[in-house]
Amino acid sequence: MTDHIAFITPIYAGFFGIMLVLLSWRVTKLRLKHEDNKALRDSGHNELTAAVRAQGNFIEYLPLALLLMWMLETMQFSPWLVHVLGILLIIARLMHVHGLNEPSGAGIGRRLGTRLTWLHIVICSLLAGAGSFGIIF
Repeated sequence: MTDHIAFITPIYAGFFGIMLVLLSWRVTKLRLKHEDNKALRDSGHNELTAAVRAQGNFIEYLPLALLLMWMLETMQFSPWLVHVLGILLIIARLMHVHGLNEPSGAGIGRRLGTRLTWLHIVICSLLAGAGSFGIIF
């Protein structure tokens, strides 16, 4: 019998995988609603623009954020620290999407969500740098 190793980052990656599919489904649904199916451009509809930006921003930040978390986990940083960072990232991304859904598209949730995502990446980057020198928390 082999011991099973539990990993933390895949929990968050799975959550974000489902979130990406939901964001993508929303973009597809809004494209069908607001423009010709053959057109692959933003048609000037605020709702569609917000959905495209939410999906695009998600794709821009999540791969690096999750990769950094995975690095910390494999460097054997404290599991509670990896979970705290994962929860921070979930809160940040949900706030960002919520902020984009406000009528102006420039809600405080969008700004705060972006800044929290940046904070997550900076913290993970600094910890990964420290971990590369054997400084593990």
